[in-house]
Amino acid sequence: MSSDPGYETLRLLADRLDIAIAVVRNPAESRGELVVDYVNATWAKLTGYEREDLERAFIHGAGQSATLAEIAAMVAQGQARSREFPFIRPDGAEFWAEVQLIEPAGETRQWTLLMRDISGVRSAQAQRELDQGKLSVTLGSIGEGVITTDVHGAVDYLNREGERLLGRRLEAVAGQPLKEVVHLVEAEGKADSPLPLERVFRSGQAVGPVADRLLITADGIERKVNFLLSPIQDGQGRITGCVLVFSDITNQVRLERELQKNQRMESIALLSGGIAHDFNNILTGILGNISLARNRCEPQDQLAGILKSAEKAAMRARDLTQQLLTFSKGGVPVKTRTSLRDIIRESSGFILSGSNCRCQLSVPKDLWSVEVDEGQISQVINNLLINATQAMKRGGRIEIRAENTELGAEPAIPLEPGFYVKIAVADSGPGIPPEHLPRIFDPYFTTKKSGSGLGLATTYSIVKNHDGHILVDSEPGEGTTFTFYLPAIPSASVQIQEPEQKLYHGKGRILLMDDEQMIRQIAGDMLTHLGYEVAFASDGDEAIRLFEEAESWENPYDVIIADLTVPGGLGARELVERLRPRYPHLKCIVTSGYTNNPVLLNPAEYGFLATIQKPYTIQQISWVIRSAMAPAGQARSGN
Repeated sequence: MSSDPGYETLRLLADRLDIAIAVVRNPAESRGELVVDYVNATWAKLTGYEREDLERAFIHGAGQSATLAEIAAMVAQGQARSREFPFIRPDGAEFWAEVQLIEPAGETRQWTLLMRDISGVRSAQAQRELDQGKLSVTLGSIGEGVITTDVHGAVDYLNREGERLLGRRLEAVAGQPLKEVVHLVEAEGKADSPLPLERVFRSGQAVGPVADRLLITADGIERKVNFLLSPIQDGQGRITGCVLVFSDITNQVRLERELQKNQRMESIALLSGGIAHDFNNILTGILGNISLARNRCEPQDQLAGILKSAEKAAMRARDLTQQLLTFSKGGVPVKTRTSLRDIIRESSGFILSGSNCRCQLSVPKDLWSVEVDEGQISQVINNLLINATQAMKRGGRIEIRAENTELGAEPAIPLEPGFYVKIAVADSGPGIPPEHLPRIFDPYFTTKKSGSGLGLATTYSIVKNHDGHILVDSEPGEGTTFTFYLPAIPSASVQIQEPEQKLYHGKGRILLMDDEQMIRQIAGDMLTHLGYEVAFASDGDEAIRLFEEAESWENPYDVIIADLTVPGGLGARELVERLRPRYPHLKCIVTSGYTNNPVLLNPAEYGFLATIQKPYTIQQISWVIRSAMAPAGQARSGN
């Protein structure tokens, strides 16, 4: 190297630089071997190669790393450029280096290599890339749509959920103004509601969350969304763009509405249960007095016929209260063996009276019997008839067909093979649109402005609870036919129930417990008329006291008739639980205006001999008492 003082000065300066410097030559006769003219102290410290080691590596390849081979190739190709390499020192240590090759000046053929350690930069960059990757994965997997823009409001990012909600891909919207990509309208009135981008850019403050907007997708679908629009700022607080976060709350709003409806329905259920109970108590008084008056008339008396009609109307009112309970909260079926012929006739006559629709019945005399809750099945037919009449506002024809059928393995009818009664209710109305057919049994689905959407849902539930199935067939302009199947008992005939036909007198002492004075009075009159001696209690505590006193005086009661529910006091169940351990001979009949209490469904399980549903006639109570007082094994037929 030169001994020029100027050169020495430059060498001293070069040795103090943080950049590693090496000067190499590629002789004309060389085949890739480089002659090293100079390396500064930083080069040796950074790379681990002194001048002699570096020249030996370039010429003989001794200990040459892949990086040195690439540097030699760069010089051989005569390309002045910059590259980043993972540099391996002679001791095996590795770091990232940026190598810049400066081409010779003049005819010297000397190449200058500048190298600096960029491991920290690379590590920070790698961390940034890792963070960005994590952020991208996170944004791609969250359940909210995310859109980012540049400082001009042009879209530069859209995550996967945002693509789904908008119905558009990032490639299709990148670079477009956010206002043109996101179309929002007000939930009420459907007026356009543009995003307040200018306000966000101007104030630097976020807007939202806003939850009363509809997002119109690329396919024209409306989604109820909430959104938050926020500015994006750099480290110096300068706004570089904005981010829009929005989420689909359509289902959430629907669920909230369903919850509100369910809460209203629970309130209705409580209210209707109370109304039904009180109304049944009133009906008990009405029906009891009618049945008493009827039994004091001669059968051929015209008044007896009038009272019989009044009694039938009161029983119809009782059925309506049970339908109210089922409609509002879905009562458990209280099944009895019956024929559907009378139910169909009574329901069709009641619903269609006064309407402009005519009804044609096709019900065979040999229709098989079924075990059903008569009130609930009446409600099924009522709902289907109401649906038909509402579909034919100008009048039309309704046909009700019933038939016996045996089902095999029917793919279209999800019922066990066996015997069924098939009922079809067909109208000649406009039919149901095809798009509505899959949803007609959904709760709250209705196309009527004043409808609740519960009629067909309740119908479906009742039929299902009876182990049956209901189908619908409809064509626009051709009418609609609802068909439902109920399990049948082909070999069983339906006997007319004795308590409806015959009055049974008797003797004995009866303790009647009911919190209603009116019930105690009319039931007492009926029991006295039947020949029994009656005592009264207004609640369970009083009944227990009277019963124990009678036992101690050896003048016991033969039967207790107890109301199931006494507000603020002991009811029939608690009364039996207290008395039966000490008096195993206790005979108790439970009575109630409700039907879906487990005590009424399985009375024997709770220590009761029988149940009697309010309101009841004198014939019914006479039959129940006779059955309860009959010795075990004695036939309970009429005298």
